[in-house]
Amino acid sequence: MPALHLDVLDVFEGSDSHLQFDDGTSRSARELADDGRRLAAWLSKQGLEAGNRIPIRLPNGIEYLRLLLACAAGGFIAVSVNTRYSDAEAADLVERSGARTVDVAASLDGASPEWTTATPMERVHRREDPFVVFTTSGTTSRPKMVLQQQCSIADHAVDAAARFGYRSDDTVMAVMPLCGTFGLGSLMAAVAAGCRIVVNDFALALTASLIESERVTCLNGSDDMFHRLLVHGTDVSMVRLGGYARFNTSLDGIVERAAAAGATLTGLYGMSEVQALFTLRNPDGDAANRTRAGGTLSSLLAAYRIVDGELQLRGPSLFAGYLAEGGEHIDDELTAQHHDDGWFRTGDLAAADGDRSFEYIARMGDVLRLGGFLVSPTEIEAVLMDDDAVAAAQVVAIDLPNGARPVGFVVSAGVGFVESTAIDRCRGRLARYKVPVRVLVIDQFPTTPGPNGTKIQKSELREIAARLLLGVSGG
Repeated sequence: MPALHLDVLDVFEGSDSHLQFDDGTSRSARELADDGRRLAAWLSKQGLEAGNRIPIRLPNGIEYLRLLLACAAGGFIAVSVNTRYSDAEAADLVERSGARTVDVAASLDGASPEWTTATPMERVHRREDPFVVFTTSGTTSRPKMVLQQQCSIADHAVDAAARFGYRSDDTVMAVMPLCGTFGLGSLMAAVAAGCRIVVNDFALALTASLIESERVTCLNGSDDMFHRLLVHGTDVSMVRLGGYARFNTSLDGIVERAAAAGATLTGLYGMSEVQALFTLRNPDGDAANRTRAGGTLSSLLAAYRIVDGELQLRGPSLFAGYLAEGGEHIDDELTAQHHDDGWFRTGDLAAADGDRSFEYIARMGDVLRLGGFLVSPTEIEAVLMDDDAVAAAQVVAIDLPNGARPVGFVVSAGVGFVESTAIDRCRGRLARYKVPVRVLVIDQFPTTPGPNGTKIQKSELREIAARLLLGVSGG
């Protein structure tokens, strides 16, 4: 059923969840909500007012959640700073958002628990008020500032908990960075379902140990994270549901490898503007189906359409808009550029699976336009990967005098890779216009780390291809 009219504190205060943290502390969801109210009162005494932006640059832990819930109680807006940002990037975001920096370190320090003696603040906001600012990946420009409201976060948590089938007897690991929509959405859904929650800041050995010792039954993560856990030999046999984001198409076979180890992984879809966990593939489907990104809409009130190949979305988890420079208001012009008659234009290529289900194919900017047709790069990459000499593959397109042509990049598996053999294999299995003009060996793909996962920078690969084949910089 659709979510009730809740705010973020309602989700925590109505939950039976208990959360444990890497530092050994443990707190119930209701206790964390009370902590947030007390901290909000302390922040208010420091001069903060409802609507003020507060930067949060903290790893996954109790301090992050206390500050976030303080924002929920006090009507402040949390500016979620990617923990992987450099100091310069973090400072730039703080300036662009107009965030007020308040020294809360002493207050959060157990040795100086000033906030613990404060009278819990009564909520001074409406559930429609702005709550948290996420950032986009910013692979081609400065990250956009995505503003989400309390109601969108809370309602989506209830919807996602139901769609993912979380149960009160589940142990859910919240391991993706809470500074991103993937991490926060996963935790919020677990709280809404009343699950036991293990909050972990990913570190391979520790994360693997916790999955085993805490008998984790559900967790969401990136393809890279699951790949590393499986290579590590982690016992994942208790994991009945792992929603995974497919950022690196070179990491194929993860679903099958997880199944062999006793875990069920299945694809999902989301982005900061509509939140993570927006869809989920059927966990009961076969491996080929579960490998695909996309799936069935989490909210009964959400909808999708495909216009000229582009996925467009609407629903209760949709963002309020992009924050303008300075943070005082929504940038209406920029926000309107990404909307069409009430629908959010994702910039993603997708195909319909049914009335309430779709398959994500690729970013529109990464789709190859070859021979007058739209071609998914994964089609060509799969052929290149069918070679023991290839560990990973990516394909881009560049404009040559005779038209746009694909260029392949491969990471060697340590045995003899022969470019002509790879091209001949493509000729035998693909239409002529899909055959790469070159297949170039590269030590590693250029990537951009983000709060939701590490993404391969196709734009940089296009620039490399243009330099090598044309002798110019790519545009």
